[in-house]
Amino acid sequence: MEVSETKLAIAFTAVFILGILLSILNGYYIESTGQSMPLVTYGVAAVAMVVGALIIMLFQWKITYKQASEFVEMLPEDERKVIKVLLKERKIEQRYLVAESGLSKVKVSRIVARLEQRGKIEKVSVGNTNLIKLKI
Repeated sequence: MEVSETKLAIAFTAVFILGILLSILNGYYIESTGQSMPLVTYGVAAVAMVVGALIIMLFQWKITYKQASEFVEMLPEDERKVIKVLLKERKIEQRYLVAESGLSKVKVSRIVARLEQRGKIEKVSVGNTNLIKLKI
């Protein structure tokens, strides 16, 4: 699962804001009690961030998997074979895609061209073969 630059920027901004809020809270705590906040507070904040990130990643993965499954069911049988191999591998050389799918080279080449045109896969030339990457 790739993370977009926008989501990454939002995550870094959220962590930065949390750090600022913790430092402000620590300043108020020092002013009122004369001592700094216990380290447990920082540990709890870090654990909460990690757990929150894991929960978000889990839900994102489930949503992506559900969307991919629905997409696969709408495809013709030959395209479904190719996409199922790509769902399992995420990226694969075209010659191995031919072997895994059980389809002919010509058929796989045409399916790859159609799926690339629809924006569902990306084809990268690597030497004498192509690397096929799933974009879903």
